[in-house]
Amino acid sequence: MMRIAVFTPYLPYPPDTGGKIRSYHLLRALARRFEVDVYSVYHGDRPSQAAVEALREHCGEVVLLHLRKSWRTRDRIRRVLSPLPRAAQHFHTPRSLQEAGRHLQETGYDLLVADEMCMTPYAELAPELPKIIIRHKVDYAHYREVAQARPWGLEKILDYVEAMKLRRYSQTKMPLYQAFLACSEQDAALIHQDAPGVRELVIPNGADLRTFAPSGRAKAGTPTLLYVGSMHYYPNIDAVKFFFETMYEEIHEAVPDVRVQIVGHAPPPEVDRLGNRPGVEVTGSVPEVQPYYERATVFIVPLRLGGGTRLKIIEAMAMGLPVVSTSIGAEGLGISSGENILIADDAASFTERVLQLLSDPELRARIAERGRRLAEHYDWKKLTKPYPDLVEQVVSDWEQSRR
Repeated sequence: MMRIAVFTPYLPYPPDTGGKIRSYHLLRALARRFEVDVYSVYHGDRPSQAAVEALREHCGEVVLLHLRKSWRTRDRIRRVLSPLPRAAQHFHTPRSLQEAGRHLQETGYDLLVADEMCMTPYAELAPELPKIIIRHKVDYAHYREVAQARPWGLEKILDYVEAMKLRRYSQTKMPLYQAFLACSEQDAALIHQDAPGVRELVIPNGADLRTFAPSGRAKAGTPTLLYVGSMHYYPNIDAVKFFFETMYEEIHEAVPDVRVQIVGHAPPPEVDRLGNRPGVEVTGSVPEVQPYYERATVFIVPLRLGGGTRLKIIEAMAMGLPVVSTSIGAEGLGISSGENILIADDAASFTERVLQLLSDPELRARIAERGRRLAEHYDWKKLTKPYPDLVEQVVSDWEQSRR
């Protein structure tokens, strides 16, 4: 049986953030056909043994690489001035590379997978192996977008610098790989600019339709708007601020008993403070998001930044929840506005679409039903089916090229 080493910037369990959910399901797709070992890095506390054991139900070895970094001012300044992007520096140390290299030499692998560009230093340890890289997003485009959106200040400058470093890093390192995975055709086209000869496979984000399904229970009487996302991620912070600065007051005035729930990891103080408004709850991390989808009336996605495909839209649709989104928020999905989703790109029309759904039960039911039908095309098991085939083709081509 073919043996694969997968390097991830986080332990992909529990699958409780967008990146971890995608990594987990891609990993499971490989583990159904091959023997897969996972190499994950961590800062601070070691991941729980329960999480490691849960992964071992699908994989062989789980190798944890502890990163010990100096946070002295001079070391932080040196990292900022380094030609390497912060994203690449953050996930390796000389010691972690040495430990990973030793494991790779001791174990015979047929292929190495780097989960994100930041895992490239580990991929470089095995020049004798074919390699596939997973691009959850186009990093340099993300940082450039965030920089453009930030107010003038040090963070804006640092993000512009990081975008330039990441673009240069992508141009230099993508030729190391024989294939890449992207979330959308738009992302794949951008990646091909740096890797014109590298094979691609587009696997959009999806949902586990066995876990995310309508319960059939009646909704609570209180109209509830729901936003889900990792709240330390700048595009999510921007989306929530955009909603509350330009839409919330009008919606609250029209529907005084409306509730808004913001669900997701690590909300910064500026998001936490939104919970002081009437009817607004900021939950932080939750053990399961399904109960929030189940109780909500409308799912809102007022995103103005970001690439890829929105995993949370598919989960919401799978749960039978009608969605209002911006075009950017729904990018990469086979959506049709007015059919299975409502699309609005400015505050006034977004507010109007939300109020339409809150006031019209028949419209909610129609959008929700058609959204659920669309979500059926985004089941993780179906989406990831071509991935093991790509692995076999890459290994076969590599072996033939070495004869």
